[in-house]
Amino acid sequence: MKSDEFFALVRSWLTSYLPRSRRLSPHTIRSYKTALNTLLAFLGDTRSLKLEQVGFDAISYSSMSEFISWLMDVRHLGASSANQRLAAVKSFLSYCAGEEPALVAIWLDVKRVRPARAPERIPDALVMPAVEALIRAPGQQTRHGLRDTMLILLMFDAAARIQEVLDLQPADIVTTPGGGAVTLTGKGRKARTVPIMDKTGRHLEQYLKMFHPAPIDLEASLFYTVWAGGQHQMSQDNVAYMLNKYAAIAREQCPEVPEHVNAHQLRHARAMQMLRAGVPLPHIKEFLGHANISTTEIYASADNQMVREAIQKAASNTPDPAPIWEGSDDLILRLAGLK
Repeated sequence: MKSDEFFALVRSWLTSYLPRSRRLSPHTIRSYKTALNTLLAFLGDTRSLKLEQVGFDAISYSSMSEFISWLMDVRHLGASSANQRLAAVKSFLSYCAGEEPALVAIWLDVKRVRPARAPERIPDALVMPAVEALIRAPGQQTRHGLRDTMLILLMFDAAARIQEVLDLQPADIVTTPGGGAVTLTGKGRKARTVPIMDKTGRHLEQYLKMFHPAPIDLEASLFYTVWAGGQHQMSQDNVAYMLNKYAAIAREQCPEVPEHVNAHQLRHARAMQMLRAGVPLPHIKEFLGHANISTTEIYASADNQMVREAIQKAASNTPDPAPIWEGSDDLILRLAGLK
């Protein structure tokens, strides 16, 4: 198809189909427009095509596979951003195939292009001495100290996301010895009930007596701040400030506490602790509220890497054996299996 036909479909897709038929937001449409502009830049850069020369004949499985590599290697986009650009191009071609049957073959060809694989990110988990120092840092001599100790302990023990803890109500808590649990509401409003340690349950009972005296409002925020004479749910900013304040205190006792601490590091630490204790990955997946076990498997990869680093560190103190390749050329070739 000619260039004017290509751009005619681009115009109708962006100005009519997406806003009117799909009712997408201007922000989403802008991201689609950015993807197509990036595609045009790619074709100009790698195919030396001017705008008036661009047509569907330049789009194929081969060129779009190269496109996603170009996005990452030349434009230095991450895998997620590159995949978003590719998905937008595929969406555009799907629309074009519906408008012009001759383009169905091109759409089906490009559909086969696989997204870039994002590199696995090793969870930034706190080591256990750092967790323990952080839990001890607030102290329990004051009202705020008791509250903050409870918050940090519960985030760790339940491996909860920060908002999951802030959304807790007294009704979500069970402190029965041997059967303590909290019911967390996670992403997609999915609820899960996770067990807690008996000592966490005892801390919770003490906390409830002080912060939620009888008669308990079961639907009040478990953790709250008081201002303007009323109770208000704590914010994530409150927790972020609190964690770093106590991290500075904990670092004096434990140098392994990092400069900056966030709530997710406590969640990661609990997951790594469970993994090393032999808890199967499917159980950890449910505990963490992951939708896909592949997310949970990152912890196993991280643990393997830590073991590997420990082995390498230990090996650095081991004397090197005599080089195996010393000797005549003939011996070296024989040892290498080349003779």
